[in-house]
Amino acid sequence: MSSTPEWPVAFFDEDYLTIYRPMFSEEVTTRETEFIESALALHAGSKLLDLACGFGRHAIGMARRGYQVTGLDFNAGYLEIAEAISREAGLRVHWQHGDMRTLPFEGEFDAAYSYFTSFGYFSDDENEKVIEGIARALRPDGRFLIDVINRDWILTHPTHRVWNQRDDGSLLMEETSFDLRYSRVIARQIHLTPDGAKRLEKSYVVRAYTCAELDAMLHRHGLETREAWGGIERSELTTESRRLVLLAERA
Repeated sequence: MSSTPEWPVAFFDEDYLTIYRPMFSEEVTTRETEFIESALALHAGSKLLDLACGFGRHAIGMARRGYQVTGLDFNAGYLEIAEAISREAGLRVHWQHGDMRTLPFEGEFDAAYSYFTSFGYFSDDENEKVIEGIARALRPDGRFLIDVINRDWILTHPTHRVWNQRDDGSLLMEETSFDLRYSRVIARQIHLTPDGAKRLEKSYVVRAYTCAELDAMLHRHGLETREAWGGIERSELTTESRRLVLLAERA
């Protein structure tokens, strides 16, 4: 048996925060949280599940708007950061350590969301277990919002390398390719500090689903798709949409 950890365990660490946290400005997080709230069409005091909540930027935003939020993540360190932020803000959020493949909830939530490609990390069977668990966690008529990469866009942009200079002067390179047989995005990242003294390297592999595939998976577990968008601006979903956003409802 291999002792190598699954890639999410290796990827989502302190180095991930170094690379990604500067991207999550207050303005970006507010805009995304407003979209989540409006798309789910929540009533006051709704109970929400933030799946793979990370360090809690959306969960905290939703709690600030008066919702009862449970944030679940496998990374205990991220949950400690989230708990400290929410406590300092005087907000009540239930932070729960757990694996999205084995959700322990039964009809508890009015809505759930999975944001910023927090889905597709595992085998097809395990990914389906995630959807099964979400459906089970929702109350009748509960809504589920999911935001992932758009496979159709990837097909027309299968391989690319991008260098970006950050505001702090550091450089981030991301190189991606697409495994057509298994429909998986394979990415490698290199982050260089402004003085070149520190170099971080990370990689990930994510299953990319078509809209039809994801819609069918949701349907198999009693979740009916109500909307399909190409981004949080609710644009039409096309082959040029980088994002695939679905809103589904439990029957």
